[in-house]
Amino acid sequence: MPKRRSLIIGLSLVAMFGVAQPAGATIDNQKSFKQAYPGKTVTCKACHNSAIGKPGDLNTYGQALQKLKAPVDTKKLKPEDYKAVEAGDADGDGAPNGKELEAGTDPADPQSKPAKPGAAVKDVLMPSAWAAKAEPDKAKAAPAESAKPVAEYVGTETCAACHAKQHQEFLESTHSRISIPGEVKAQGCEMCHGPGSLHAEAGGGRGVGGIINPRKDPSTCFACHLDKKAEFRLPYHHPLIEGKMSCTDCHNAHAPDVRPWSATSLQDINEACFRCHKEQRGPFVWEHEALREGCTTCHKVHGSIHEKMLVARDSNLCLRCHTQVNFPVIGKSSHAGRLPSGTCFSAGCHTAPHGSNFDDHLRY
Repeated sequence: MPKRRSLIIGLSLVAMFGVAQPAGATIDNQKSFKQAYPGKTVTCKACHNSAIGKPGDLNTYGQALQKLKAPVDTKKLKPEDYKAVEAGDADGDGAPNGKELEAGTDPADPQSKPAKPGAAVKDVLMPSAWAAKAEPDKAKAAPAESAKPVAEYVGTETCAACHAKQHQEFLESTHSRISIPGEVKAQGCEMCHGPGSLHAEAGGGRGVGGIINPRKDPSTCFACHLDKKAEFRLPYHHPLIEGKMSCTDCHNAHAPDVRPWSATSLQDINEACFRCHKEQRGPFVWEHEALREGCTTCHKVHGSIHEKMLVARDSNLCLRCHTQVNFPVIGKSSHAGRLPSGTCFSAGCHTAPHGSNFDDHLRY
């Protein structure tokens, strides 16, 4: 009786603290546990204090199993060994240990007896069996609730009734060209902002009716722009997924004055960059002509595998433009001994790659 009582107390502790992974530091024990309780994740920490499963490092549950099997080899437990724990009745109250663990009562106390099978610790040993029994009871006991209203697509015309200015701008934007009439319910505004019926019925308002604001969550943009989502996962990227900026900081999704397929200002992509990188705007006495072509000549604006989000590493970036037939002569000077020294912009030569007010060779 003391041995069995110790066993049940140990298992009760397991139930209380949620140690519900399979026990066993051997492949055989892992297989046996899976056969006894299908669906559980196999790790060593259910029986051992560490994830490795060292001998002598048994927790409460492991010690209980060892006592049950002694002096038999515990490296080859069988499904019946695990099942034996729940089949017994340690306190003789007529309720099997498994039922008491299920109901949350004490298997070692005759005064603690379950009124009926519960599901307080249904995930301890037999999650699939107990869950199957608990769900129907739960469905019967649950009071009938009125179904929550679900937003439906109402069309861009409904949005235009209140958002006339945005609607007019949207009609002239790139995104307005994207539509699949008759195929997809989400068209126009609702492609990005979600179904608007509840929003319209509530009379509008920020976030009312489950309306989506892409400024707060880039996942709306990523739903279509999967390539950009991947670029933001590269080692060097703008801090968008960290929540420090938004797609709309650089792009205006439904403004008329944008470059086709970039949603940035017609004044050039540089204007979107200069909102934050003001020190690169200039004007400079000696300007780097590459700025006239745009920041994207040298930088990948979403993310890159190179530092500073450059499109190429080291001097190869500069040599995309600055190469000559008589290379390694660049300009009127041979760079044969200079190029191996480091990058053009960090080896002490052209340290002001965006422009300089002091040196016509773009130095600070």
